[in-house]
Amino acid sequence: MKLKCLLTGAKCPPYSHDGVFQPDNATITGLLPDLRRCANCIAYESPTLPAFRDDLLQIASITLIQKGPEYNPTHKSGASFGTFIRPRICGSLMYAKRRELKYLTRETPESYMISDDNGLLNIEDKKEKDLIENYPDTNAEYFVDELVWKVSVTNFEKALPQLLKSLTHREQQVFSYIREDMPKCEIAKIMKLSPPRISQLARNVEQKLRDACQRFGLIE
Repeated sequence: MKLKCLLTGAKCPPYSHDGVFQPDNATITGLLPDLRRCANCIAYESPTLPAFRDDLLQIASITLIQKGPEYNPTHKSGASFGTFIRPRICGSLMYAKRRELKYLTRETPESYMISDDNGLLNIEDKKEKDLIENYPDTNAEYFVDELVWKVSVTNFEKALPQLLKSLTHREQQVFSYIREDMPKCEIAKIMKLSPPRISQLARNVEQKLRDACQRFGLIE
């Protein structure tokens, strides 16, 4: 799955690193510019939350420290460190922002749900509220990358026809769109389903594929 930086004219940072990752001060300091770019990307994605930017930077750093050592430079997939770590950092940041937006909506709903004289949401307020409620559930967003990393590209593709048998027809559709790097909001439009329903189907796909990979002995 390809990531796309949400900052205009920018690309996802490279997270250049060779060999085994050691989360020491020198390594983390060298990757700070990349971490800041990811934090800015998520903070300023609509709905924007610039005040949360420093928290996102800290979360990105923690994710790098925790997940970085799992990288295996000799893995048969041949993935670079950047390919390995980017979806993990991006997923952590999007999940953290989603939780923060939900918290803010509960604590200060008037800031997101300003009513007009008729008691109805203004158009712009409704758009903002919809963005918050339908903000992507990223727990399962990058599960394909993680499965491919654990199984290897060759073995995953070889086992895929058998793995897909564990999915319903609708789940297979969702999986195919996810592999095409299609946002869940677009999948919802194509399948004529709500974004929350697409998120639910994506979670079903993730769990079923993980279970199937375990049955086939592809992962522990």
